[in-house]
Amino acid sequence: MEQHKGKLEIARRAALGLAVAAAVGYGVGSVKAQESPADGVTKDRIDWGLLMDMSGPTSASQSIWVAGFQDYMKKVNEGGGIFGRKVNVLAEDNRFNAATDKIAFEKLVGQTPVIAISGMGTSASQVALAPTIKAGKVPIVGTYTSTSALSEPVTPMVYNGFCGYKQMAQAGVGYLAEKTGAKAPKVVTVAIESAGGKEYHDYVAEAVGKLGGTAQLISVKVTAADITPQILELMAAKPDFITIYGVANTSILTMKALGQYGAKIPAFGITYLGAPQIFKAIGPEAGANYNFISCFTPGGADASAGNAEMSAYADKVGRGAMKEDINYVAGWVVGQMAAEALQRTGDNPTRAKLVETLSKGFTVDSKGLAAPFTYTPTNNTGPVVFKMFGYDYATNKFKAFGEYADYAKYTK
Repeated sequence: MEQHKGKLEIARRAALGLAVAAAVGYGVGSVKAQESPADGVTKDRIDWGLLMDMSGPTSASQSIWVAGFQDYMKKVNEGGGIFGRKVNVLAEDNRFNAATDKIAFEKLVGQTPVIAISGMGTSASQVALAPTIKAGKVPIVGTYTSTSALSEPVTPMVYNGFCGYKQMAQAGVGYLAEKTGAKAPKVVTVAIESAGGKEYHDYVAEAVGKLGGTAQLISVKVTAADITPQILELMAAKPDFITIYGVANTSILTMKALGQYGAKIPAFGITYLGAPQIFKAIGPEAGANYNFISCFTPGGADASAGNAEMSAYADKVGRGAMKEDINYVAGWVVGQMAAEALQRTGDNPTRAKLVETLSKGFTVDSKGLAAPFTYTPTNNTGPVVFKMFGYDYATNKFKAFGEYADYAKYTK
């Protein structure tokens, strides 16, 4: 009897020890934490890098993505970190400049080393750095934009973390072609001059072509203050609808100019352009013709568990105004993706262990902020399930047109 009680007591203490260890971190850690300074890992800290535009022409959206990522990591750290280690986010500002990005990338690889990098928000930088990244040791976990140069062919060094351009184009074109009743739609893409803009338009043209229609690309400068010549060209093309790729100002200039000419052409922006300030700047009259296609759900747009959790934390840390911006949501989800990747790697992570762990495949379930998305050894595309959103000016809230499942037919 006494022996039995002794065994029960040992079992009870063991269970209590595990519970305490779990309570102070994202996972249960080993007694002796090993350090790997060259990989950005010390006994009490894991350094994780971000490469994003935080003061340049695309900072209005990219800096908000950074805030979402940082806030998720703050939440993780408040809960004890990952196996007792706090995640230290080193955010480098590339100012949307490929040369600056290269310097910042080399800094995060060797000078202030990190275990991994997220963001990579400049398509030109992705193209320039693709060979180095693919042949290197630092994985890119959750890109803000995707280019075929970096993600094709599939590599264990790169995991896209934003809505895929191809599926974005397919879902948006399919939805508006059906809504407008255009059998062979004429579509115009208004895009900033970038590798990503050209790649996105190619996917739009492919989707339109399958419907028997035609697509035209009209390019604008990322820093443009007036695009009247481009709008006149767009109107002369007489499209059934348009799609917009760029920064907030691209959508604002396009929709306001169309409104001034009395042109009520349906339009949808890419996911990055799902921000309340864009709709407010456009105004309700022009805004009635503008939506955006997204694989993420804005804060407060539904009652999912993930949305409630993110919204509550954003309110807590004074970011309540940001939570409705799709870029904040995307940063938050990539933060979750990064934290879970570290947890899977174990209590003594290194770059090599992280790459090995990720290469086996994993699923990210954001509890409703996005449809669950899965990475496999042959597919690192990331989120690919979409729905269209508009803005309700009466309630100042985003509204979804249908559910994610309703758009599956467009992306098959």
